[in-house]
Amino acid sequence: MDLKISDHKPVSALFKSEISVVDQNRYRKIHEDLLKKMDKHENEYLPQVTIDQTEIIYDLVKFREPQTKEIIIANTGMVPAEFEFIKKLEETSYCKDWLRIIPYCGSINPGEKCDVKLIVNLESDLDRIYDILILHLKGGKDMFITVSGECQKSSFTVSMSLLCRINMPILRLSKEELIQAEKNNLLYSVPREIWLLIDHLYRHGLKTRELFESSALHEELIKIRDWLDHGSLDPIPGSIQATAESLLLFLSYTKDPVIPFNLHEACIAAATNFQNCRQIIVTRVPDLHRNVFLYICLFLQEFLKYSNDNGYDAKTLASLFGDILLRDVDRNSKPQASRGKANFVYNFLVNDLSSSIVPPK
Repeated sequence: MDLKISDHKPVSALFKSEISVVDQNRYRKIHEDLLKKMDKHENEYLPQVTIDQTEIIYDLVKFREPQTKEIIIANTGMVPAEFEFIKKLEETSYCKDWLRIIPYCGSINPGEKCDVKLIVNLESDLDRIYDILILHLKGGKDMFITVSGECQKSSFTVSMSLLCRINMPILRLSKEELIQAEKNNLLYSVPREIWLLIDHLYRHGLKTRELFESSALHEELIKIRDWLDHGSLDPIPGSIQATAESLLLFLSYTKDPVIPFNLHEACIAAATNFQNCRQIIVTRVPDLHRNVFLYICLFLQEFLKYSNDNGYDAKTLASLFGDILLRDVDRNSKPQASRGKANFVYNFLVNDLSSSIVPPK
């Protein structure tokens, strides 16, 4: 519009003009739509996976009888997903010691899958297994998987004290009866299971070469475990080598070692002198543990009488049994002071043990 100057009286005018105004409703809607698109775009480039199951329940878990379950991790995102099972707060490992995860970490490309094995192998006295696993995605969220199962008792993992207080195989007793048995008097001087294994070796294995160094079939060991835990009138199953390995396993996995942990240092220190070793066994080792230790050593002395046939000498047997009879607290670690333990046991394989046997009170 053109404005003209008048030489007359002042002129008033009304002007109409267009001014930009923000539509708040539309602004908010567009802003929200953009944020959603940005979030979607960002999420598309975050690692994303799915797990086919987050609760794993095992069948009845038995001593040294592994079970395997599998989970499938699928990459449903647009970028490679790096996963890892991580430990929980205040825990030293990402899973319990009875569980193995293979693989426990890895990378999965978009559209691909990874089969993860969860292997349970029970080697201790548990009524039930339970754990919560944390599956961590690098740059993504954590996912949780529960693992559980009921366990079967075994004579291989309970205390020798309990075994000497029950007059029948362990699986013939209820949980309540086993608890009550802890309060009973000792019925045997050594566990029935140890006697059965050694008696069979005495009758059939004294002349067998590499008796304690031959690996038996796993199926044979399972049959002997069941034979001991359930009880049977049938002869002990499996080969004589399987019986020998079962004895070593039994002594390796009982809840308490034959020589108590707190006496190991003293035993090793005394290993150069038989009388000092004997003094520890007679005065410091509990009666039941002393009985088991001497019973095994007496059998090994008898075994050595046939060394021309079986090929063993006292030093070899002492080395084999030293780390077992004086078992470390951490069974899976490298044995400590093996030579000292072997020397301690050696004393009881080459000396007269009659003075070490304490009459029952």
